[in-house]
Amino acid sequence: MKSKVKRSRLQRVFNSLCAALLMSSAIYLMVMGISSVAMAAMAISVAGAAVLPVQSGEGLLEVITGTVEAMIDGVLAIIEGIASAIASLFS
Repeated sequence: MKSKVKRSRLQRVFNSLCAALLMSSAIYLMVMGISSVAMAAMAISVAGAAVLPVQSGEGLLEVITGTVEAMIDGVLAIIEGIASAIASLFS
């Protein structure tokens, strides 16, 4: 198993924004039904997270796993920020 990839702060922020956009549009789709705006937001968020793995040009499987890894990294960054904000309330 590979060690954790070091990413720049800008890349982590971009992945977090893409993950937040994906989660919010998925929730919107579940609550409000199919909408072209929500579908476009989901497509943009996945495409945005896939830019850097595609640019590395290593192969299809690496692109897919890199995209999933970027989305998971974005979700974890969001959770980390929420946990940090809650912890700062009690310190």
